[in-house]
Amino acid sequence: MSGPAQSYEQYSGAHGPEWLLRIGAPAAAPILFIAPLFEEMNRTRALIVATMRALAAESHCCWLPDLTGTGESPGSLSEATWDDWRHDVTSAAEHVAATHSQSPLIAAIRGGCLLDDAAQGAGHWRFAPVPGASLARDLDRASLGGGAEWAGYHDTGAPLRQALAAAVPSEITPLRTLRLTTDAGAADAKVEGPALWRRSEPGNSADLAAALAKDIADWRRTCAAS
Repeated sequence: MSGPAQSYEQYSGAHGPEWLLRIGAPAAAPILFIAPLFEEMNRTRALIVATMRALAAESHCCWLPDLTGTGESPGSLSEATWDDWRHDVTSAAEHVAATHSQSPLIAAIRGGCLLDDAAQGAGHWRFAPVPGASLARDLDRASLGGGAEWAGYHDTGAPLRQALAAAVPSEITPLRTLRLTTDAGAADAKVEGPALWRRSEPGNSADLAAALAKDIADWRRTCAAS
């Protein structure tokens, strides 16, 4: 049996066309994912895609955009700014809304929660939100002896680093926040699972993906009914 339909679309990024991964039938209820930032994006991509597939199997359509200078973007990270990324999130949400004639639910993870307020959505859902200063410290620690590399990101400019360090998840409604049981932060609910963003290599968890998909689907129905 074949899985949910998968394709790539383009939206208007800050410096030109950027890619969106779409999983699911275009007519299904829309959900836009905003991925973690920097290396955390690579470590959690398989989890995000598995969550998108689980949602698509339950009559949702999910999109995951590549922001300027990330993923398959033709742009360089050295040219990307925080404002570019916020523009991209806004534009990706507008692309999905135009496709559906309705705003998507915005599902953001980790550092993506620092950008998700740039998108107009039917509601917002966050998993393991984190202040930008915490992410910046992690990248500093991963640097080799405090040299020119910033956790291996040679092209990352100082303004982008500074903007990341100053960013915090915004207050927005309606909002649902989910965290791991090992996370002491405030949340509406907590789930069991591995902190894949902390691992040295990309990984996945079928059980965590299923739990995230169920929580997102339940929250989308709540937002749609309100």
